[in-house]
Amino acid sequence: MRKNLKKAAAVALGLACVFQLAGCSTGKGTEAPKETNAPATTAAKPADASMEADGQEEAPAGDMLWKVEPLPEKTKLVVSYLANSTPGLTTYIAQQKGWLEQCNLDVEMVYFAGGPAQMEASGSWDVGTTGIGGVITGVLNSDIKILGVAARDQGLFQAFFARKDSDIVKDGTGYGTVPEVYGKPDSWKGKDILTAVGTTNNYTLYCTLKSLGLTLDDVNLINMDIASATTAFLAGQGDLAGVQGTMIYDEAYQKADSDYVMVSSDQMLKSGLSVNYVASPSAWENKQEAVSKWLELATMAGEWANANQDEAAQMMTDMYQSDGYDTKIEDNLLTIKENPFTTLEENKQFFTEKDENGELLAKSQIYNPMDGYVEMGNYTEDQLEELKAKDNFIDKVMLDIYDRAK
Repeated sequence: MRKNLKKAAAVALGLACVFQLAGCSTGKGTEAPKETNAPATTAAKPADASMEADGQEEAPAGDMLWKVEPLPEKTKLVVSYLANSTPGLTTYIAQQKGWLEQCNLDVEMVYFAGGPAQMEASGSWDVGTTGIGGVITGVLNSDIKILGVAARDQGLFQAFFARKDSDIVKDGTGYGTVPEVYGKPDSWKGKDILTAVGTTNNYTLYCTLKSLGLTLDDVNLINMDIASATTAFLAGQGDLAGVQGTMIYDEAYQKADSDYVMVSSDQMLKSGLSVNYVASPSAWENKQEAVSKWLELATMAGEWANANQDEAAQMMTDMYQSDGYDTKIEDNLLTIKENPFTTLEENKQFFTEKDENGELLAKSQIYNPMDGYVEMGNYTEDQLEELKAKDNFIDKVMLDIYDRAK
């Protein structure tokens, strides 16, 4: 298997300060102690290409789902993604299968603990995948361009766990508008909850509390990245913790005699949000052709993963391991099955069809959650209007890819 060149970005610091820079309030919250040990930088020597494009001929299709013309010359792109999050897999697949190299793309992958931290470092990367928090922060602060939808959290991807002796668990379910959610309103009030403020996980908590007639002001938020939140929670910190991705399937949470109970999730709430393909303004201005080629290959890789889930799950396991996360292939397979990648056809619909309010689907999948973030106190109405005024959706790239492929 080809080895990818990957650099681990320093990710543990700065989530809260990003929102201060954005002029945002995180409501009632306690900042977690800053960590001093960032992940070590890792790099592997790229394997030689089995077949190199000469810049003049169409790239060999191989097992590509459609033919893709190579760039006229080798171009480097730094691709950012979220650690322990599925959408980064599309670039990894395209790299491992040699598609990027065939198309004259030299890719370096870097990962971040959360979208806001990723956007704070947006000057260091060209393109990437990010969640709703990263999109909003990126557009408002860094003029990030939105290229398409990579995936949606349709299945079990965001969850909150409490200890089994918690009064939330003891209360059982059926007290709010979402009957699957555990606990009475009073049992949630005042709880210390570990979550990454401003992220999709935080939004899931907001929806959970709203279902019980509560707000974020009714609990005490402890802001830390999701990986750190899980570690801290299992070590005894906090009353509840936000968990995402394959960490949900960790044995500590899933074994028969687990000390922890899932008390809420995006699946219970039906609150799944999109993860988007994005580009930095510099890359969009100076590397537009390369950006378009990467987007095409990443979207293709997502479709390939949907159709080859077992092989894709193995690749996800390998990618996470190189990032420093040990996961099980069966857990990754379940994640892929429950959260399929967005297809080219679906992306066309996002950029051509409108919702019941007459808003383009690509825009409403950002603006509607932003309404929630305003209500949460992370953003203001003025910032929502600024987000809409910027209108940083680039529909032409995805629609051109669709026309070429179909």
